[in-house]
Amino acid sequence: METFLMSVKEINQIEIMEQLLVKQVKQKHAAKLLGLSIRQVIRKLKTYRRQGASSLIHQSRGKPSHRQIDPSLLARAIKLIKKQYVGFGPTLATEKLAELDGLVVNRETLRLTMIKQGIWKARRQRIHHRSWRPRKECLGEMLQFDGSYHAWFEDRAPQCCLLAFIDDATSKVVWAEFAQSESTLAVMQATQHLLTAHGRPLTIYADRGKVVKVNQNNPDDEFKTQYTRAVNELEIKVIYALSAQAKGRVERLFGTFQDRLIKEMRLVGISSIAEGNEFLVQYLPVYNQRFSVAPKEKTNLFRGVKGCQLDEILSVQHYRQLKNDFTLRYRNQWYQLTKQQATIIRPKNTIKISQHTSGKITMSMRKIALNYVQLIGQPQPIVKMLSKANPSLATSASTKPHPWKPKANHPWKKFIINPCKKQYQST
Repeated sequence: METFLMSVKEINQIEIMEQLLVKQVKQKHAAKLLGLSIRQVIRKLKTYRRQGASSLIHQSRGKPSHRQIDPSLLARAIKLIKKQYVGFGPTLATEKLAELDGLVVNRETLRLTMIKQGIWKARRQRIHHRSWRPRKECLGEMLQFDGSYHAWFEDRAPQCCLLAFIDDATSKVVWAEFAQSESTLAVMQATQHLLTAHGRPLTIYADRGKVVKVNQNNPDDEFKTQYTRAVNELEIKVIYALSAQAKGRVERLFGTFQDRLIKEMRLVGISSIAEGNEFLVQYLPVYNQRFSVAPKEKTNLFRGVKGCQLDEILSVQHYRQLKNDFTLRYRNQWYQLTKQQATIIRPKNTIKISQHTSGKITMSMRKIALNYVQLIGQPQPIVKMLSKANPSLATSASTKPHPWKPKANHPWKKFIINPCKKQYQST
């Protein structure tokens, strides 16, 4: 007995064909039931009389497609992926095979073959409900910022951090650079490069990391970090995200970069932060050309930086009180203000200390730069200086008067006063 594998649709056609054979239903009605034309119903009925139910099965079922890719071409592509494009996803592998090797393979065909070969695992996406927020309308209206620690250079260099700014309206990566860590000075330096290249945006959308927000004992956001203070001086508003999904564009950007950028740098042998930053200058325009979108409005809201002292504003600023010997202490280092200054300075004055992104330290008062020298060690008190020059003077100078204490047999210790009876009593 012959067995046929039929779909539900084909099984349902058997009943209609049997009714046509015994003329219980007209051909025009059968055409409506089957969703076919009358001509097709006549053709299928003739075949059904000769072959029976097997004629309803599609003749191409179980046979290789005439449009399938050449098996040798697909095998060559899989061989290249295993050897040269290890870890590449189906989409990126398809692009690189066409770009570098001249092999044009359909992405879905390659994905299914990679899954079958065990070199790619299908990932199931978890669905979480999120409220959709529309894009901003203009370029420069809001930038999303974040940093991502990752093995960007794989085993060719230690792990580092990628700092990136992406425009919310266009998904354009306006600036990105590698740094040792997501420190305040590193973020300030990346921001300075961004402002120099494009100008000042209206707002920056960032997470609640310690570089951007003071999280402890600051319920009313009264205190600001050095970075927030600096961008606020540049008339840039900082918005704190409540979740990672709220700034999803920059989060997805890092996911894409961790898939694509790492492999792009592997192909050209990038193995250091300096080389990576040079590569990003060439890579970002190509990336933006493919993945960015047109803004809703053509107005550019980036503002110029003319007149803004970026090097001074984007610096870590602290204040110290000048001591009597015109010295001050900053980060466990002692500094001496010199005699020649452009303004009058006195002890107890408040001195502003600025640590710039280049590592340089400057001091100022009333916006006037001050001259200083760094001391080798801590300034010694006068007593220690005298002890080195003349030990006898140091001994006399170090002698301190002690409070007078009465002897044990002093009359004050022989009698006590009873405050209740107000008279002297002998001990």
